[in-house]
Amino acid sequence: MHLSCGNDKLMYPSALGSFERITMSANGKRIALFLDYDGTLSPIVDDPEIAFMSDMMRSVVSDVAKCFPTAIISGRCRDKVYELVGLDELYYAGSHGMDIMGPTYALGSSNGTQSCVTSTETQGKDINIFQPAREFLPMINEVFESLVECVKGISGVKVENNKFCVSVHYRCVDEESWDVIGQRVNNILLEFPQLRLCHGRKVLEVRPTIKWDKGKALEFLLNSLGLDDCSDFFPIYIGDDRTDEDAFKILREKGEGYGIVVTAAPKETCAYYSLRDPTEVMGFLECLIKWKNSGDSNTVVQLDT
Repeated sequence: MHLSCGNDKLMYPSALGSFERITMSANGKRIALFLDYDGTLSPIVDDPEIAFMSDMMRSVVSDVAKCFPTAIISGRCRDKVYELVGLDELYYAGSHGMDIMGPTYALGSSNGTQSCVTSTETQGKDINIFQPAREFLPMINEVFESLVECVKGISGVKVENNKFCVSVHYRCVDEESWDVIGQRVNNILLEFPQLRLCHGRKVLEVRPTIKWDKGKALEFLLNSLGLDDCSDFFPIYIGDDRTDEDAFKILREKGEGYGIVVTAAPKETCAYYSLRDPTEVMGFLECLIKWKNSGDSNTVVQLDT
């Protein structure tokens, strides 16, 4: 049954407790897996520079990628996500999907080819990089420098350049200074009408005004995998942040697959199911691996990089 996105804050059914129902829906279909990073594969920490995933989680993600095509879609810089995850067998979409890396045969065949470039930055392998907002790079660098300057003197604030967006983290800032930070960021953006402000978990994010988000990145990757026009595809997207809701909405609109929100408390979401924390995410991925290897599922698309 498809639930609509509501205004009530609900705790959606556990994806672990509903695993059999999920696999019954997925059986015989081509599964693709999409994962956020912070708060999904790694715990939320005060300093984003030390948000490391465990070796056990890395091993599980590597194993699940051998079963299904798997992508990381994060607000972080793609290079940073790749550094933190360190697995070549995945697709990586950084800056909320404005910087996507994948094998040459997979990306750019039918979407925005003018925004694709070929590179050998991953251990000498040919890969494609899709960057729909490349022309914004100089502007993003300029606003990054302005934001660093404008929040100087506020204890605990951190400004992060994520290549195609800039994140202003205030998780470690006294609550009385939050409005000051917001006002200063808004003042800077008055000089950059081609950029917009978005909100995440204790973070303000400055992005290009192009119509691109994690939902668009999900659609692009599904198209690259040849799944977007198929009735037998089954995408699963797992994420914890407000920015992941764009992807959850896409899955509801398509009526295929499931969004799974990672949260320990009831919240408004367009996801179908929930997991409490990264530990439960790892447990869910382990269940998927066992299900696939048990022979209960039909053949799925393989990601060969």
